[in-house]
Amino acid sequence: MPTELRTRAISRGTFLRSGLALAGGALGAAALGSGPLGATDAEAATSGAGAAAPAKAASPVQLPTSWKGTAFTAPLPSTHDGYIASWTALYGAGPLTSLSAKKVAQADGISNFLPYGEYEQKERFTPHVAGAVHLDGGPVRIRFVGNKGRKFTAEAHLVRSADPKSPALLLHVLGKSATSLVLPKGSPIVWGTPPVTSLSKLKTADAREVLEQGVGFSFGEDGPNPAHSSRTTVLDGGRHIVGSVRFPAHGTRVTRRWFGTAVRADGGWTYLVAELPKS
Repeated sequence: MPTELRTRAISRGTFLRSGLALAGGALGAAALGSGPLGATDAEAATSGAGAAAPAKAASPVQLPTSWKGTAFTAPLPSTHDGYIASWTALYGAGPLTSLSAKKVAQADGISNFLPYGEYEQKERFTPHVAGAVHLDGGPVRIRFVGNKGRKFTAEAHLVRSADPKSPALLLHVLGKSATSLVLPKGSPIVWGTPPVTSLSKLKTADAREVLEQGVGFSFGEDGPNPAHSSRTTVLDGGRHIVGSVRFPAHGTRVTRRWFGTAVRADGGWTYLVAELPKS
């Protein structure tokens, strides 16, 4: 593993700013800071109101039994359950199986953490990482302590991305329920944000954009988007999406099916997207 990891945090704000460029077939060259996606323990219980909840319906997609009890099969998260804060690509790090507490603390999106709704550094936060994070080993707890007295509790997951050479750190800020985010083991996980504020307004073109965003950012933060989505479907009133994405892997181009579930972030909705196992 290299001494200095080249990391880049992708926030919900990044996706919203770069949506226009992605729609044109290129990844946005917008600034990729940690974003305003954290929430204080108190704010996490009250933010996010007003987002339209989609109608409940059974998904026609057959999910792996190993996904039972994960974020992809759980009910929509409540305002007590916290928010996704950032997804930090560890570009070119290779097939990592673990990351030390020190490396976690140094990664973008964690070292430059900004609280909910803040776009500039009003207070500097020191991340206290409980220990090393392991691939498929669950989250590691992080306590952000500000030099002006504010404190935030979060957790980081080490996940696979669409690019086998670039794993990622997913930062989840805990809410009042202190509920951990449960992710399926062994599945590449990315995320993307739709250009709509309500799940019920999500269209097929929006879902394609989400899939291409998430998969594309696994390979870099600017330049042509290497991901192309097709056969995309909006499910359950916007609660889930599914589609095929063609992207480069191991020197060739592959097509995989990806399944997304709506989660909360920065007072709105975004999508965690996982690659479905090959049938």
